[in-house]
Amino acid sequence: MTDAVDVTDEEVKSITQSILIRYGIDFTCYEPKSLRRRIIRILSIHNLTSVHALWIRFLRDPTFIYTFMNGVSVGMTSMFRDPVLWRSMRSQLQNRYGNRDTISIWHAGCSTGEEVYSMGILLKEIARKATALATDINQDAIETAKSGTYHKIRMVENENNYKEYNPYGDFERYYQRAEKEVTMDHGLINHVSFNYHNLITDPMAQTHDIILCRNVMIYFDNAAKAKLLAKFYDSLNPGGLFIVGFYDAPIQMVDEDRFDLIDPAAKIFVKK
Repeated sequence: MTDAVDVTDEEVKSITQSILIRYGIDFTCYEPKSLRRRIIRILSIHNLTSVHALWIRFLRDPTFIYTFMNGVSVGMTSMFRDPVLWRSMRSQLQNRYGNRDTISIWHAGCSTGEEVYSMGILLKEIARKATALATDINQDAIETAKSGTYHKIRMVENENNYKEYNPYGDFERYYQRAEKEVTMDHGLINHVSFNYHNLITDPMAQTHDIILCRNVMIYFDNAAKAKLLAKFYDSLNPGGLFIVGFYDAPIQMVDEDRFDLIDPAAKIFVKK
């Protein structure tokens, strides 16, 4: 691994424009400082000494774009992150959808799947049926989500979050332990389809009762956030729930003519 390489704003702009032209993948709307940090990290990990060397790598190895995409979109999450949200979601699902046979959920930017398993546990504990779509731009993250295998060190935070969400539950019944890893019960995601999806450029043909897009928009500039909020509105059924991360977008960015904020603490909106 090389020492950290400095990357200028112009170089970030140049590489993202080049990727857009060559591959049709749009990173130009990413928040510049965050994208710059991630490009520097990729250069260091792959022993590349400059943005020019990165572009040469793309030209010599066309598959490296997928490695780059995974590096840019890498995220850290945990199960039942922000327990206040999951307690509120439990009430919302019981009160709003108690008479429904099934509900449709979109996990937009599902990362390594911790949120998907959290929802699976919630649905199991309140005996609600659902179909779900979990999408991400990071193929490696999707494979991790499908496998449900995580280092056991991560489970300490997951266990603590779960206990805040449900002090009377038994989190350990949802996974099996191995020496260094745990594997989640795959029955928790029988209702889930996992797909590659670029939030910025790819359309969403179907509509959903609930959309969760948490800790994703924080990496985009305001123009991209506005574009995504419009896409989520169009992809949500009337009266559907829209949930964003605590730091993803200022509440005032969410159009009050389209959404009502029904739980400020959990950042849960409902489509008008």
